[in-house]
Amino acid sequence: MLKLTNYALTMALIHRATRVSAVDGVCSNTISSFTGVDCTYANFVANLDVDCNITELFIDDDGAFLAPEAAEAEVAAICEYDAPTQFVEIQGTYRADQRYFAGGGQLVDGDNWDMDTGRIQRFETNMGAKTLIAFPEYAARVQYNENTARGTNGYPANMNLETSCDLNTVMCCFTDGDFGDVTTDVCRHDLHDSPESNHIKEGWSVFPGSESAPHCVGFTWTDGAEELIGNMMYDVSLRNTINKGYREGVPGSPMCGCVEHMPVVEEASCRTATKTNEITYTFNFDIESNDVSASNAVEIEYSDCANADLATQYKANNPSDPEAIGAHLVGADGCADDLEDYLNEEQFLHQGQHSTKYIVPDSSKWSDLVVGEGIHFQPPIIDPIESDTAFRALVNAACQEDDGTTTGTTTDRFCIIRRVCPSCRSESHRDIYYKRKTALPPMGTNSTAGEVYLLDMFMNKWKSYMNNMADGDFELYSTYADALAGTNAWTHCNYDYNGIGFPRDCGPYGYVGNEWNSYTGYHHGYANHHGFYVELP
Repeated sequence: MLKLTNYALTMALIHRATRVSAVDGVCSNTISSFTGVDCTYANFVANLDVDCNITELFIDDDGAFLAPEAAEAEVAAICEYDAPTQFVEIQGTYRADQRYFAGGGQLVDGDNWDMDTGRIQRFETNMGAKTLIAFPEYAARVQYNENTARGTNGYPANMNLETSCDLNTVMCCFTDGDFGDVTTDVCRHDLHDSPESNHIKEGWSVFPGSESAPHCVGFTWTDGAEELIGNMMYDVSLRNTINKGYREGVPGSPMCGCVEHMPVVEEASCRTATKTNEITYTFNFDIESNDVSASNAVEIEYSDCANADLATQYKANNPSDPEAIGAHLVGADGCADDLEDYLNEEQFLHQGQHSTKYIVPDSSKWSDLVVGEGIHFQPPIIDPIESDTAFRALVNAACQEDDGTTTGTTTDRFCIIRRVCPSCRSESHRDIYYKRKTALPPMGTNSTAGEVYLLDMFMNKWKSYMNNMADGDFELYSTYADALAGTNAWTHCNYDYNGIGFPRDCGPYGYVGNEWNSYTGYHHGYANHHGFYVELP
């Protein structure tokens, strides 16, 4: 039976066989082992001990043999949740990890260092560089994350790889330890970015001058290269604490988290992990307890990144959007300018109008506010059909476009939808123009019948059904002039994450995260102040 430990995710806790029935007492101990290939059902079967029969290995509560597809699901669950060393095994409980990542717990506040670190010291000595470690996930978080629109996962606060770690970069910042000259300056922290750690809904902290000189260190990865991020997480967090005595975080912020939830700092060191040999997966059957379990063995080498500076390494990994990290790591001596911009533009009133913020659309060319949030607050009409009918009427109002010939005649087209967003951090997303090219999807709220509540698609459910940029359904632009001329259209778009609205991670040249709006549950995006308008004919 798969061990139902406190680290396995709820979705992995499926019923497994209670005994081996092939040849009693023979099919036991190590029943499958393989090296240099992925942990999969096919590889498990290909290396199964000759004394074991896969068709008779797993049985249900009634003693019936499981069908092949059910046995395959059993092995897949073991590969995902039992074969890697779960992060929670290092300290022993979810609560210990939760408090540590937030900047507290026995490792930070305890008064008996040897006892408080003993379990981790033993892990470091025996397994720290000899096993594949899974990125932190916990059964205790699964239902909470699902109920709060954080996805179907068990990721802890401030480290949700599914919904709030768009830059694929994690960082820890320590304020207590012997850091030598490897320190940085903390600029500020928006308390809204980490309410589960500081328990504050709104607010901000700034650190002018040299109040603190912490050590920040992190890691970054590209999509598809996630295999060792659990080891990297261990290296920059617990391993630093027990080996170097690093602890305590920046006041008001987590001690460790995705950079989107961490304080803005000038610089951070970069670490990585590599395998020096191939992973060996071993499956064992314990005839006494009737348990099938799996483990792994691999030599891990921890080292500095090719670029020792985290921001530099991020830019090397992301040539299509290298400046995205600049919102979190501002560079040497960058705090002064960052603080001035942040306080003037985000917190304090100032004279004049920012060139790309607080735009007021010309009422002779644009409709009244259709819907919006924050300083553009305007709820939709309660009845969805009435609301969508009014919105579609604006879009279908027959705006005119030059037909492209020398005759000077015009043709009817859909009117352009415009979103202004003063709170968006990317300048390209502060004023976006959606130009519809194909027929609108059928109106209605029955999605199974192919109907689309068009206004809600922009508000909360940005979807690809009859709304795919690659298929020519629409174009996006950063200026009205470009939209009219059909020049400089955006090149990247994605869709279909329920609860996330326009324009998800679409961007002029590539992925741009967290600039979407959501009216129903997600609040970690930057488009908290935005409004939608429609071009007048």
